[in-house]
Amino acid sequence: MIKSRSDIEARYRSLLQKAVRRGHADLVLTTSALLESLNSRGKNWYRTRTAIITFEECWPLGSELIFNRKFHSKVAALIKVTRSAKSRDAAGLGYLASTLFEGDTAVLSGAPDDRHVKIIAGAIERPDDFWQWIAARKKSDEQAALVENAMRFRHEGLPRDKAVIQAAAYLAVTEEIPSRYQQSPPDQAFPYWVAFDKHTPEGKLVLRDVARDLHIPAPQLEWACFYFEGSKTNGEIPSKWWERNCQCHFEKVGLPVEEAHLLWEPAKPQVIEALADYSRSLHKELYRWKLSNLKQVETLKRQVELFIEHFEEVHRDQMKLFDKDHLDNS
Repeated sequence: MIKSRSDIEARYRSLLQKAVRRGHADLVLTTSALLESLNSRGKNWYRTRTAIITFEECWPLGSELIFNRKFHSKVAALIKVTRSAKSRDAAGLGYLASTLFEGDTAVLSGAPDDRHVKIIAGAIERPDDFWQWIAARKKSDEQAALVENAMRFRHEGLPRDKAVIQAAAYLAVTEEIPSRYQQSPPDQAFPYWVAFDKHTPEGKLVLRDVARDLHIPAPQLEWACFYFEGSKTNGEIPSKWWERNCQCHFEKVGLPVEEAHLLWEPAKPQVIEALADYSRSLHKELYRWKLSNLKQVETLKRQVELFIEHFEEVHRDQMKLFDKDHLDNS
């Protein structure tokens, strides 16, 4: 049973990020509108969370975090992430560095790439020095835009979130920023049960109970649930740092990656069944709220589409101007 407004918000905040990952734009719009209606503080949370989700799920889009005071400008940024193939190298590198900073040297593999993890771990310890170094690097317009946005949000979120933002800025100035790819809308209904993970009271309780019933260590079940379902996307650009982070987490919980499906496949139906009532309730709540607030949701949708369309027009005009200047100077 939901006991507090914070529990309600936890469910919808979890639902929001899962919907972004899986590419369900309409669900992101409705959930965003609902979160806006809960309280005024939610708008501040949404702004910060939009930036963090962008750097986590598709870090190249960090160069396009253009906000104004209007709520729909933040939703537009999140919709762009929703529609894109995910690129999670900044998340993987940031998580690894954060773990190393906390003292867990098991994230180091002995390979030359360890130096990147150590650099971001050092950035966590000495953020001012890191950002001064980033600012001094020569950058293209796209790199400069991403770094500027990263610096704007460098104090936001949890320590691990800050590490992801630092990792995004670091990747932007040390390698080519990957191209972004639009994904087709998903053709399957959204599975509402995935919103109930270990960060929600209901999910934490269910995962603990199923782990006990199946004699599975709870950390292994929680990680398998996240790996196979919670982190599932509508399309993903290969991300070596994300893959390395996942491998390290498998090792941390003592679960060989090649055996993870053997644990999850029998546990999944039990988790879904145990969460069935919560899932139906969440779906009904959102549906009823949308029916009662259709005008608000439709208005937000129009505002978001206009904002994205205008942004893309300005971006195209800038590119044409750049091409013209390039030709004039060649």
